[in-house]
This record gives sequence, structure tokens and C-alpha cells, in this order.
Amino acid sequence: MEDATEKKPRTADADAGGDDCSRGEASGGNGGSLVDKLPEALLVEVLGRLELDDACSAAASCRALHAAASASISAITTIDLSAFAPSNAILSRILAGNDAIRSLTVNCNLLDDSAVSVIAKHSLRELSLLKCSFTKSFYAGIGERCPNLRSLKVETEYSIDTLYFCYSYLSSGWLAPIFKGCCYLEVLSLKCATMTPLGSCAAVPDVHSTIKVLLLQPATDSLPIAKSLKRHFSNSLESLSLVLDTITDELVAFITGNIHNLVELCLEDEPDSQPYLDEDLTNVGLQALGLCYNLRHLSLTRRYGDFRRVNDFGIMMLAEGCKQLGTVRLAGFSKVSDAGYSSLLHSCKDLNKFEVSNGSCLSDLTCLNLNEAAPKITEVRLLSCALITSETATSLASCTNLKVLDLSGCKSIADPGLVSISHLPDLTLLDLAGADITDAGLSALGNGRCPISSLCLRGCRRISSNGVASLLCGTGIINKTLVSFDIGNVPRISSRAVTVIAKNCEQISSLCLRNCLLITDSSLEVLGSMGRDTGKSSLRMLDLAYCSRLSRNFLRLFDPPLFRGLRWLGVGKNVVERRGCRPTIVQLLERKPGLTICGNACEMGCRNTFHPDIRSLK
Repeated sequence: MEDATEKKPRTADADAGGDDCSRGEASGGNGGSLVDKLPEALLVEVLGRLELDDACSAAASCRALHAAASASISAITTIDLSAFAPSNAILSRILAGNDAIRSLTVNCNLLDDSAVSVIAKHSLRELSLLKCSFTKSFYAGIGERCPNLRSLKVETEYSIDTLYFCYSYLSSGWLAPIFKGCCYLEVLSLKCATMTPLGSCAAVPDVHSTIKVLLLQPATDSLPIAKSLKRHFSNSLESLSLVLDTITDELVAFITGNIHNLVELCLEDEPDSQPYLDEDLTNVGLQALGLCYNLRHLSLTRRYGDFRRVNDFGIMMLAEGCKQLGTVRLAGFSKVSDAGYSSLLHSCKDLNKFEVSNGSCLSDLTCLNLNEAAPKITEVRLLSCALITSETATSLASCTNLKVLDLSGCKSIADPGLVSISHLPDLTLLDLAGADITDAGLSALGNGRCPISSLCLRGCRRISSNGVASLLCGTGIINKTLVSFDIGNVPRISSRAVTVIAKNCEQISSLCLRNCLLITDSSLEVLGSMGRDTGKSSLRMLDLAYCSRLSRNFLRLFDPPLFRGLRWLGVGKNVVERRGCRPTIVQLLERKPGLTICGNACEMGCRNTFHPDIRSLK
């Protein structure tokens, strides 16, 4: 039974007792004595409703609040530390005394094996270890101390040269103590930094028979995987995700013939060259998928190249056999046209998520009357589909349940499409990267009723700072709901746009300005001052890579008290290589231990990207 006093899950994106805590000031004798008179249980309850960094700030005010904050933090059940990389010492301060935690996500880039004494908690049910390079002793500690673990997700930084060794070692050594000690483990996810799979010499790790969800990335050659799956998972597996060298009919036949309870199947490949007929996915393989009568979620993607031996007939057979699908994700099906895609949309009445990437034959006809064909649709992603125009956006405007719309790479989307989209009442994510929209389109969106929280306009070269002003100063609500905003690679974005964002979107959490060549120091100072009146800034991630007009010493703008709460800053390699800058990157990181600075031009947050700590490069 769940603990009746279980706290509401919170995202912990600041270190307990970190730089936010150290800047708190004593409340004085009068304030302290007033707080001392309040019941401790009341203080704990109040602080328990705050975010972790706010509770840390309150703890620095007086002894009573410090004690209450410690008690409150020790009762947190869900902690997410993926936004920054804590050291062993910081992690210890966050988790010390917490015996109630059930879900923990940690960026392990700065951790070593000794962190197992802090991470391994008896109460843990879900554990996600990102960017880790632990040895066998760490995993042995997890197996010994986490008997109730249900979900384990590991992202390692191993290179292609050692991947085979690591997978073999995992099967015989690293995972063995976890399977021995974690008897209830149901979810296992193993990701490696490289996306290039190995050949047939590797083997799938032997895993416990209780596993219901398995993800291997990269995996190995299809045939050894198929045989291993048949041996280990025929009765228990419900979700399977593999990144392979080649998806073949034989692999699909093995899966459909031996894993009878499969609910979710995600297969991704990246062949070195176009496979031969007997080593590729064809219409026969798609027909075999129709035998998975419990399948609800299907993803078949080829990262580079295409499935040249699959056409409309194969997709139609898939649609006929899998009418119960709720999620469909397809990439690389260059021979499939509107007829094939429409058959899926009209056959799967429970479909709520539909994604197609690089659909060179997909046109506006696919989404015609989509609200009638798939009335439950909430998410549509059509990426880099060259034939898509504003007509598709107009058709989707009738899908009133739509929450996610991604048309990135569809370069023929223009202002009329944006006008139609602006009337969607539940739309929260909109991606129009590379679209042919102008400031007039942004004005229509700014006056619309979409509660958009995430908006990407990267590479929309016809928009300007005036358009951003129209977007955020209109009569709509987007200036109150926007949390993530990407206007990178837009040549006409200037300091005015940054100032407008700072003054009209105080709730903004993620902002991408990469390669905006007109951004200057003055606008950054305004951006860094957001929230000074309230004592808290919502901005957590900022991408300034290749903003060449920033001054040589622009990092001084990130010294306290500016940009309070910032957790990730992206800069170009030229900034890392500069000499004589004040402050240096190392000095800034010493003043803000909760900040991560990336000089590798990674996408926001460096997710799924492994590289050394930037201080080691200096």
C-alpha cells in the first residue's frame, strides 16, 4: 500500500543547499522568532508544497525553516536531477535522510562508483542513470540495496570500440547482481552513446524472466536477437525497443510468432548500405505484424536511407491486421503514398498519435477529413514531408482535440496555415522549423487561442523581431503559456526580440537563440534580470551557440545575481577556446555549481550526448 503521507512528485532541478541556498539571508530576530512560534508540522507542510530549490532557499532563512525544509526534502518521493550533473557531495546532500524516495533520475556525468551508497535506497521503485560510466561494483550495490526496484534505465558512454565487450560483460557480470537482488524488475533500458549498431558477433544480454519492457540501443544483428528473444521473453515481454543494423522480415516473423503478448514494438535501423532483398523489410514483414493482435503502439524507422521494398500494399495489409493501433510512427517509407497512409488513418479508429518522417510521397490528401477518420487523434507529426503545404494545416484545424503538431521541415507551410492552426483550443506544442511563415503569421498566432507551451520557429528565415513582438504582445494567451521557445538560425532576430521575451514571458523556461547574429550583451542583461522582483527566475536552459555579436567577456552577465536558477548554458566552441576572458568558464562554474556549460553546440540540455566536463577542456 502506498504511504498515505506521500508527497506530490516534484522536479528537482537544483541542488539541495547549492548556490540558491547559499544566497539566502537570515530573516532577523523578529522574523525568526515569529517563525519559531509556528508549529513544526505546519512549516513542513508549507515547505512540502514548494519546489526543491525554493525549499532550499527558505532553509537558509532561519533555523526553524532549515529544520522544516530538511524534514520536507527527506519526504520527497520523486526527484529528477537530469537537468544538471551533481557531484557526489551535492547528491549526498540532496538524498541524505530520504528513505521515502520511489523514483530517481540522475545525470551521472560527474559521479563515480562511490555514489551507490547515496543512490541505492531500499524504497526505490524506478531508477534512471543518465550519462554514466560505472563499473561492476556500482551495479552490485544496486542489486544488494534495491530489492523493490521495478524499473532500471541506464545510459552509458561506451564507444563503438568497446560496445561489444560491454554488452557481453553486462550479460555475464554487471547485470547479474541486479537480476539476483531485484526480483521484481519489469523494465530494463540499456542505451549506449553511439547510434551505430554492431555486427552479428554480439549477443543480447540475458535478462530476468520478469522483464516486460526491454529497450536496447544500439542492439545487434537481427538474427541473434531474434533467437535470444525466443529463448527468454516469449511469455512475459510486452514492450520491445531495438536499434539494429537492419530490420528484416525474418526478425519480424520471429517477434510476431513468439512474443504473443506484445503491446508495443519499436524497431529502428541504420544500414551501412541498401540491404539485399532477403536482408530487408518488405511487404511480407508488414503482413506478419498483423498477427500481433494485442499491438497498440508501433514504430518502424530507418534513420538514413529508406525501405524501398515496402509500398502501399504492405501498409494496407498492416492496417487491416492491426486495427487496434493507438500510436503509429513511420520513417523512411519512400514508396508509400497517400493511399497507404490513409488506410492506416481510416482503419485504426483508436489512433491518437500519428508520425511520418521523410514521407516523400505523402501529400495534403493524407490528412483530408482526418477529424472524421481518426476522431481521437491528439498528436500529428509530419517531419520533412516535402509535399505538405498549408492545406494540411487547414485540414488539421478541424481536429479540435489536437495537442501536438510537428510540421518541422515542411517548407511549404505558410501564413494561411498558421492562421488555421491558431484556432486549435488545446494545442500545446507547435513545431514549424523551416516553414515559409512571416511576421503576419506570427501575429495571427499571437491573437489566437492556442495555449501553446512549446514553440519552435528555428530556421524560419522570413520572420523578424517585429514578428516576435506581435506574437507575444497580441490579444491571445500564448505570452502566458509559452515555456519553451526556439528561434535559432533566424537571421533577423535581434536584441529587441530578446527584450520582448524577457518582459512578456516571465514563465519562459527554455530559450534557444543559437546562431542569432544580432544578439548583444544589453539584451542578455535584461533577460538575466527576469524575476528579480519576485526573487525567482523561471529560465533554466539558454542556448547562445554561435551568437557572434556577443562581447568577449559576455560571461560576466551570468555572474550572480543575474540568471538565477539557470541550469544549462550552450555556447560555441569559440567561447571555450578564448583566452583572457573574465570571468573564465571555470570561475563561473565555481560561483554557480548548479550550472552546466556546454561548448559542443549540443541541442538543449545535451540529452543523449556524452562529452567531458567543460572544465577538463581548459
